[in-house]
Parts: sequence; C-alpha cells; structure tokens
Amino acid sequence: MRAIILAFLIFTSCSNKGGLEEQQETLELQYIAWACDCANWATKEDLEKYADNVDNQLANRCIFIEPANELLTLPNTLGYSSDIIKFTGQFYKNIGFPKNYKSSQYPDKARVFRYTEYEVVKSNYHNYKNL
Repeated sequence: MRAIILAFLIFTSCSNKGGLEEQQETLELQYIAWACDCANWATKEDLEKYADNVDNQLANRCIFIEPANELLTLPNTLGYSSDIIKFTGQFYKNIGFPKNYKSSQYPDKARVFRYTEYEVVKSNYHNYKNL
C-alpha cells in the first residue's frame, strides 16, 4: 500500500509542473490565433506592451490555460481570435504544457494557468461560425 501511495505522489509531482503557486489570481486574457500549437493567451498589458514585437516578445509572454476539471473545459464556441475571457485560478510554478496537451508540432513550453472559474467577456464565435 505504501508503494502505491509513493508512486502516486511521485506521478502527481512530475505531472503538475512543480505544483501550483499559492496566490490565486483573476486574469483577463485574449486569445491569439498563432499559426502553431503554441501558448496562445495573453494579457491586455502584454498585448499593448509588445504590440511592435508580436512574433518574439509577445509570443514568449503568452500562456497556456488548463481547466481544473473537465466540466470547466472551454466549449468549441470559445477560443477564436481576439476572444477575451476572465479566468480565476493559479499558475503552475514551472513552465510546461497543459494537462492532456497533444501536438504534432514541437512548441516551446510556457507558463500554464490552471483556472477554476471563467467568465466570457467577448466572444468572436459569430464572426467565424459560417466560414
């Protein structure tokens, strides 16, 4: 029984990108439709600050998001270019990829924000649904 518990603790510590930071935050993030499977959410401040250097500095500041549970997974109607969503949650301590992330590309690791709540501020679904 101890071996099972120890294996579980080792597995969860390896898979959780170093554990969560203590501070809970609320972030308003905008979706960026990069031409890759890269981190694609950015704060308004980063969008403004790095508007002249989008490909390098802004791309390096973007984050991945991860729902705390499956019920919080964003529906297919969200995640369109320039969607804005307010997320509440915590960052992982280390950079990495969201849980269940799959890609045939090799994007860079990034900060991951694990959210427990979200509120849609602006959705662009109606602009893309008929394309």
